[in-house]
Amino acid sequence: MHRVKRFFPEFSEAVFDQLASFCALVHAKNEDLNLISRKDIDRIIEGHLFPSLAIYKKHPFEIGATVLDIGTGGGFPGLPLAVTMPNVHFTLIDATAKKIKAVETFAATLGLKNVTCIHDRVENLHARYHYVIGRAVARSDCFFSWAKAHLKPHGRILYLSGGEIAPENKMTVVDLFMLYDQQFCATKKLLIVTP
Repeated sequence: MHRVKRFFPEFSEAVFDQLASFCALVHAKNEDLNLISRKDIDRIIEGHLFPSLAIYKKHPFEIGATVLDIGTGGGFPGLPLAVTMPNVHFTLIDATAKKIKAVETFAATLGLKNVTCIHDRVENLHARYHYVIGRAVARSDCFFSWAKAHLKPHGRILYLSGGEIAPENKMTVVDLFMLYDQQFCATKKLLIVTP
């Protein structure tokens, strides 16, 4: 966690412990369930935790906000954010039953009371949220279409993506390299959209 402490000195030791435990849980479960790419598992902090925490760094949510994490997979970015923002409620949805069951177990093991897990397709969800987040779920235009259907008025979309991005109207593109100054995130971006 020393790498995380360098960029997030404001976190308490309890938060660092929970983040470390979460990474260990994902690593162990990934042995029998492909939550994240097996070639990436040894880079879980650089490749998964740091991008997730970029949302906290660039756009922390206000107390009482509701957040939908579409296609959460192994719990990224929702669970690390739930650890760092205990007064925000996170709903994590995924269409793969085994993955969402694993994420539900992770949340319970970590003692997170601000997380709800749903096994379903996002198209079947009817609730609206202050924020919709996701990470490498689909092409950005496709993700934005899903997300807009679940936003409350004046809500925002925060989407983690890689590669070249053509900024659209009402979109802010944050280069993660500018946040972390690390080569591993040289092509990673955080897209913030206000529809």
